[in-house]
Amino acid sequence: MSQHYFNTYHKGLPITVLLGWDRQLSYFFLVIQKSAELIDSCMQVESENYLYSNLYEKAPFGLGLDYYRAVLRHFQIDVPESMFIEVQQDSEGNVGNRVVNHEADSSFAELGL
Repeated sequence: MSQHYFNTYHKGLPITVLLGWDRQLSYFFLVIQKSAELIDSCMQVESENYLYSNLYEKAPFGLGLDYYRAVLRHFQIDVPESMFIEVQQDSEGNVGNRVVNHEADSSFAELGL
């Protein structure tokens, strides 16, 4: 699977957004890792580790990137457009084992392939 990371803040606390493409199962995924201090009344599942995971959805597979854009908007989390562009390209090339770190200015660096 491809893994695209972006470190940012939510409600003043650090979070990590992970967006990617699962090559073997052919679906996009989104995980928002949070600090333990972040507990939100609109969270679907209260977890020590995650603000959101597509696995919390009733139908967690087959959700598109536009759906995940809406999830991020719901949490008022801005991520660089490069994440969506690169993950879309990963799906088109059915890329796996790619790890990328994104910066707020849309620059990114591949950490592994």
